[in-house]
Amino acid sequence: MTVFEFLLALYAIVAGLGVSLLVTSVGQMIEARDRVRLYWVHGCWIALTFVGHVVSWFTIWRFHEHAPWTVLQALLLLSVPILLYLISHLAVPDLEDDRSHDMRDYYFRHARWTQGLLLGVVVAGTLSHFVIDHDYDLTGARGVRASIALILLPGIVSLNPRVHAAQAVLLCVAIAIAASYVSRPIG
Repeated sequence: MTVFEFLLALYAIVAGLGVSLLVTSVGQMIEARDRVRLYWVHGCWIALTFVGHVVSWFTIWRFHEHAPWTVLQALLLLSVPILLYLISHLAVPDLEDDRSHDMRDYYFRHARWTQGLLLGVVVAGTLSHFVIDHDYDLTGARGVRASIALILLPGIVSLNPRVHAAQAVLLCVAIAIAASYVSRPIG
């Protein structure tokens, strides 16, 4: 087993736990649909988190021929699924109780943390590419990362619903653009 295969396995475990947590949470929302008041921005964040998990997992393939690995490189690479897991954890409240839940209130209660963690994902992903590839080019998919970081900043600072609505739309567009880069064949 190569070091990359080992890191890929560990990455897949953490990412799989995050996706599993996210899917379980959505399943709980469906089960508790009579007690859950949905909010479209919150729904966008759940979708973005799922796409983030999938896209980040596929983008690490670019490092399959990289050797040797340092601990710093491994930590940067593995910080991405860890941060995405934390976002997945914050995506939906525990719905096991019999109370009603307003996803708008829940979203704004965790918005700064969620967006700060996603900014951490963007920064860690960018740093891992710089540290592993020694490539400082900010065009293409890395340019999309920079635009996502800029879109996130206002939502970390402000809890204005209009700001977050605009962010949700812009982030969906940015993720669609980023997905076009990932839709290219792997390898």
